Amino acid sequence: MAVEVVMPRLGWNMEAGSLVRWLKQDGEPVRAGEVICLIESDKGVNEVESLDSGILRIPLDSPPPGVEVPVGTVLAYLVGPGEPAPFGLASSVSPIAREQGSPGQDAAGAGVSTHQATPATIVPASPTDSGSGDRGPTAGVLGRSGATEPGAARPRVEVSRPTPRAVEQDGGAAAEPGGVLTKERLLALYRQMVEIRRCEEELAKAHQRGLIHGACHTYVGEEAIASGVCAHLRPDDTVLSTHRGHGHALAKGVRPRELMAELFGRVTGCSRGRGGSMHLFAPEVGLLGTSGIVGPSILLATGAAYTFRLLKTDRVSVAFFGDGASNNGAFHEGLNLAAIWRLPVVFVCENNQYATEVPLNNVAGNPHVAERAVAYDLPGVRVDGNDVVAVYEVAGEAVRRARAGEGPTLLEGFTYRTRAHAEGMRDAGYRTRAEIEEWQGRCPIKRLRERLIAGGAATAGELDRIDAEVEAIVADARQYAEASPWPDPATATRHVYSGGSDACAS
Repeated sequence: MAVEVVMPRLGWNMEAGSLVRWLKQDGEPVRAGEVICLIESDKGVNEVESLDSGILRIPLDSPPPGVEVPVGTVLAYLVGPGEPAPFGLASSVSPIAREQGSPGQDAAGAGVSTHQATPATIVPASPTDSGSGDRGPTAGVLGRSGATEPGAARPRVEVSRPTPRAVEQDGGAAAEPGGVLTKERLLALYRQMVEIRRCEEELAKAHQRGLIHGACHTYVGEEAIASGVCAHLRPDDTVLSTHRGHGHALAKGVRPRELMAELFGRVTGCSRGRGGSMHLFAPEVGLLGTSGIVGPSILLATGAAYTFRLLKTDRVSVAFFGDGASNNGAFHEGLNLAAIWRLPVVFVCENNQYATEVPLNNVAGNPHVAERAVAYDLPGVRVDGNDVVAVYEVAGEAVRRARAGEGPTLLEGFTYRTRAHAEGMRDAGYRTRAEIEEWQGRCPIKRLRERLIAGGAATAGELDRIDAEVEAIVADARQYAEASPWPDPATATRHVYSGGSDACAS
C-alpha cells in the first residue's frame, strides 16, 4: 500500500512551505531515518527525513521546487518492492484539512521527521568524546558530544545502591506490581515499550501533517524508564510528569485512544481535549498531571507523598523529571523536604543529556545527578536508562522502600532522546548525526528483544505477534482520535472551577 510523504509542519505556527530539492530520486529505496529532501519554511531551510521505508515515487504533478504549498500537501509516495507507483497525486491537501480549515491528513501515512541543516562551519565531534575537558566557552557544544558518560574525569562520591532483585529465567505467572522478572512480566515490559514507541511514531507523523495543534515532545529512545518504573505501581499510586509525558501516561494506564484524542484536541481525550501534549491528566489511573513548566513534578509528587503519609496508607508517588530540572530550585526543595519527613516518593531523573539543546555537562558542577542524593542522606542510584531490566530492578527496590516507610530514593536513568526536543524543531547544531545514530543502536526495545530471544525466554514469533497487536491498537487509536468530536465551544469555561453554575460545572 502506498504511503504518502507530505509537506511537514516544521513549527507550531507553520502553515505552508516549499520544496528546495529532493535528496533522493524517483525510484530510489529509502530507509526510515534517511534524509530525503530539503524544505524551506519561514524559519529557514530544513532537512527532512522519512519515518517509513520503501521505494520513493515522485509523481509528475508533484509540487515543483520553490512553489509554496500548505502543510499536509502530498509531495510523493513510498511504495513496497514490486508495488505499482501511483499515477499522480490524488489530492494536494487531505479531506480532513479542508474540513477543519487547517492542513492535515486523514489516513495513516509516511510523515517525515525534520532536522535543520547543519551549518557547514560546524565540525562534528567524535561520538566517543567523553566531554571531560574544558567547560569554558571555547569548548563548543559539538566538541562535547555527551554520547558517553559525562564528566568521566571528575572525582566521584560513593552512592548508596539498592540490591537488585533476582531474575527468574524459567517464566511463570507474573507477580503483583513489583517482584521478580518472570517471562510474563518481561513480555509485558516489551509490550509496554513497543506501545510507547509506536504511539510516539504515529503522533510524530500526525504532527507533521498538521493534525496536532501545539507542541509534541516525543519519548522515543527513553521507553525503558517509564516502563520499568511504572511496572511496580498500583492504580492508586500517583505519577507526576513533564512536557515529555506521553510515555509516562501510557505506562501508568492511559489508553492509546485517550492519549491520541487528547493531542488531536478531541473531547474523548484524557483531558477532554483541553490539555494537549503537555497537560495530560487521568487521575482515575493515578496520572495527576504533566506540565510544560520545568521542575514542578518534583514538588507536586512530594506533596502527594505527604498526603499519603497523613492518610497512613502505603501508596507511593513518583516524580519524573529531566536533567535540566536538576538545576532548578524545586529539585532541592522537593528532595530536602521529602528526606526530612521520610516521604513515600521516588524521584526519577531521566537524564537524556540535553536540556532542550544545552548539554548537562556544560551547566552542572556535577552532572552525575544521582550523586547529589548524598547531600540529603538519600539513596541515589544511576542506572542504564536504556536497559529496562536494570531500570525495573532498581525501581523495584525504590518503590519497596517507599511503601515500607523507609523514605524517598533518587534514581537517575542515563538515556537519550533520538528525536528532536520537540517535533518541528531543529536537531542539528548542538549534537552530531553520529551521536544520534550511536544511541539509536542502543535502542531499549531492540536490546530487550535480543536478550529475550538469546536467553530462550521468548521466540521471535512471540515478539512479532506482540508487535502486530500493538500496531493494530495504535492504528485503531489514530482512527478513533480523528473520528472523535471537537469540544463544544459552549463548554469552554467548564473544568475551570470545582462547582457553581452550569457554565463552570465539572
